Amino acid sequence: MRDVRRQVVGGVRGNVLEVGAGTGANWEFLPPGVSYTGVEPDPHMRRRAAANAQARGGGFVLGEARAEALAFDDASFDSILATFVLCSVDDQPAALAEIFRVLRPGGEFHYVEHVRPDGMKGRVFDLLTPAWRLFAANCHPNRQTAQAIERAGFTTDGMRRTVLHGLPNIYGVAVRPR
Repeated sequence: MRDVRRQVVGGVRGNVLEVGAGTGANWEFLPPGVSYTGVEPDPHMRRRAAANAQARGGGFVLGEARAEALAFDDASFDSILATFVLCSVDDQPAALAEIFRVLRPGGEFHYVEHVRPDGMKGRVFDLLTPAWRLFAANCHPNRQTAQAIERAGFTTDGMRRTVLHGLPNIYGVAVRPR
């Protein structure tokens, strides 16, 4: 997991927005010189993130927002980061539309996400998802997120697949066309 986070997070640049900042698990991998803003809808996670930010000496702007409703101007960010967020949002297409909107043309969306496996295993995940969501913070491990990222208008060259903690995942960088 650390290697994947290092690869994905380490490539962000400029003015960075992290959607679903959680408690700040990605912060140690941020490159120097970025301007960081993180949003998190869960008040418990935000409190823990604020404590972590203070322990690290600050430098992190944290706010409350859902991925489906980002209170930023169009084309505000050079890079957007989301790790294990698109599996748990209520409306994945709306969240991706918002990410696309606030990312500048030519900007990069860095992601790590659970995805639905192919074949029979995918059908099993479809059956397990209603119960899984109740115990895993609304995580839908059966979402076809790779296709959703492309449908949102991003270019996804170089998307990689891996298995983390027994679940299939995708990670990489998607670009908002100019």
